[in-house]
This record gives sequence, structure tokens and C-alpha cells, in this order.
Amino acid sequence: YAAMSKPSLDTLSTMDDMESLSGESTHSEAMALVSEAKMHCLGMTTVMVRNIPVMYTQEMLVSECVNTGTFDFLYLPRSGNGQTNLTYAFINFVSEEHALAFKDQWHKKRLTQLVARKPLNISFGDVQGLRANIMQLKKKKTRLMEARQCQPIIIKNGQHLTLQQAWDVCGKRSTWISQ
Repeated sequence: YAAMSKPSLDTLSTMDDMESLSGESTHSEAMALVSEAKMHCLGMTTVMVRNIPVMYTQEMLVSECVNTGTFDFLYLPRSGNGQTNLTYAFINFVSEEHALAFKDQWHKKRLTQLVARKPLNISFGDVQGLRANIMQLKKKKTRLMEARQCQPIIIKNGQHLTLQQAWDVCGKRSTWISQ
């Protein structure tokens, strides 16, 4: 018998092809390929930035990562008292190319406004897309998010939206580009 190689993502043309894998390989391998296919189709647009100095604000971060229309969501979570950040941020880019360019530019680099012990670590986030990130925040809504400095930066069609406005728009699926 000739050795059969496992199909790769490139050889799978339909979800039926992917679902048929469960008989040829383990369920976890099949699910990993399905997950990879979904991410490949949607594009990886959200990055997680780790090792941000705790005293950085969103404004400081934006001033270093100048937005020329390349990202539509930036969220730097704050501590319980709102005085410091939690050393990580999520940024959603308008395209996978912009996300990759940002990663190439900033991975293992240090921000300039405050001294940092560790370089930035940039990876793709578990939650992908503008709408998914906004809905993730809705699930985690806290009293702290009411403070201006704790609100994410959300830009839709060139307009800055508050978190409440974004939630309202997300609720109207037909008016939101499903990202």
C-alpha cells in the first residue's frame, strides 16, 4: 500500500472535505484543520500586544502606532482602579496585510515613551475581527469601562464610536460588516 499523506488546508476545497477527515484522522486533527480553514478564510486581523509598560495609556500607544486608517479597534485594558494598564492590548486591523505589517514592525521592539524591561511580544488574538472584539467586550462589560480612559478606540466608516454606539450597531447585523 502506498503511504497516504494527510490532506493539507490547501487541498481541502469544501467544508464537506474537511468534515470527512474525521474518519481518516483523529477528531482533534480534523477540528484543527477546520479551525485553520476558518481563520484562513476570514483573515487574521486582530493582534495581541504584550509587555506594554504599565503606565502607558491608549493615547500614548496610539501616538507610537500612528493610525492612518489601518486599524479600527484598539483596546488597552486597565487595572481594577484604572490607574495602570494590564500590560497587553488588542488591535484589530482592517486587513490581514496591515496586521502582518504591524507585527513585522513592532515584534521584539520597545516602545519609546517609557522605559520597558521587556520588548513587545505580538501574536494573533484568539478573537478575530472588529465585531467579534466588540461583542467580546460586551460579554465582559464592567463598571470600569464607563470611564473615558478605559474605553476602547473604535472606528467605523471614519467615525469614532463609543462602546455603547458600537454595541448598538453590532445589534443591527444588517448594518454591520461581519468581521
